Amino acid sequence: MSTPPDSARDTFEVAELHLRPMTEPEFDEYLPHTISNYADSHLAAGSWSKEEAEQRAAADAANLLPAGFATENMLFYMAEAGDGEIVGWVWLCLRSPLAWIFDIEVVADQRGKGYGRALLDAAEAELRSRGIPAVALQVFGPNVAAQRLYATSGYQLISQQMRKELS
Repeated sequence: MSTPPDSARDTFEVAELHLRPMTEPEFDEYLPHTISNYADSHLAAGSWSKEEAEQRAAADAANLLPAGFATENMLFYMAEAGDGEIVGWVWLCLRSPLAWIFDIEVVADQRGKGYGRALLDAAEAELRSRGIPAVALQVFGPNVAAQRLYATSGYQLISQQMRKELS
């Protein structure tokens, strides 16, 4: 059951969400989706052209995942609501001494229900249980909702790139 928004966090609390390891068949469905989203994020940010975005996103994924699903230090989880419905997923990379959240997403029709924060909290708990002392992530400039979630979850800005079109 949800509670009213907390003014400090401006979100709804979710009654139950847990992570479970992604299966290899789920990974096979997930990877093209995340590659496409990554390409779209670069397009929206203006860092890649439409012609090169999919190819560059696929190349980045191939570099990060040389053994695919079995790549060492890569963890893939599905987020399930209390009723077992899949509401999101997260891709974690364990690199000592810090971990990276390479991808975190809530299913489109489940957004706005507090699952984003719950998924982020669950991912952080998983990393803590593995003795990881810190986590980092990248968020693209146009993704203001994600930036707000991370800022209100205690993430600090450590670098910023800016761009201006001159044409």
